[in-house]
Amino acid sequence: MDAMGVHLQATYRQLKMYIWSVLMIIVLGRIAELIITSLTDSSGLSRLSETNMLILLLPLMAIVLPLSYFRRIVHLGASRKQYFIGLHAVFAVWAAAVALINSIWITLQIHAFHNYAGTVDLVDAFHWTNFGFAGSFLYQTAFYLMGMALLSMLVSGYSNAAGWLLSALLLTAIPVGTAIPSLRVHVASFFATLLINDSLLLGVGFNLLLYLLFAAGGWLFTRRRVH
Repeated sequence: MDAMGVHLQATYRQLKMYIWSVLMIIVLGRIAELIITSLTDSSGLSRLSETNMLILLLPLMAIVLPLSYFRRIVHLGASRKQYFIGLHAVFAVWAAAVALINSIWITLQIHAFHNYAGTVDLVDAFHWTNFGFAGSFLYQTAFYLMGMALLSMLVSGYSNAAGWLLSALLLTAIPVGTAIPSLRVHVASFFATLLINDSLLLGVGFNLLLYLLFAAGGWLFTRRRVH
């Protein structure tokens, strides 16, 4: 538990500027929106849910931490295994925190504030609310973890030829898959299974399976990193 606290404090120091920048952008964006809606007749326009914007923090963490935190903690004497376990523990904490905030906020908007009209919420758009509060939280956490593990794996392989090749393959897979009619249906099916699964068990399980795959790839790159 003490080690977890150290990782959380150290990574927060690394990310403090990014975290407060995103929060400031959210606040300023909402202030600008209030000014515009008060001066113009644009109250019916759709807007992204405030807490959905917190999701921006997760890819930032998955990119910044493998680049900066690795050097710092390894130079302080930690092993690569300790760094890797600590990194993914931090990912899990932040993914769960953002998922919990999103789940609470959409519930408050619908049942307490009654101001959900005109709001675009990813939790609702992907039908995660169909699984209830706990199910929505679990689905989000699994998806966020999977996405962070993927980005972290790609960033961790930046100094490795295999990492560059893997990044190139993943970046070209979607545009190539959607451009070829025979593959388009499989790409759509993949993302439907990933994001809009009718089964909570299958949806969470598929995301966690991909998380384990990407985490394993990230470990293969991390154990060979020298800087």
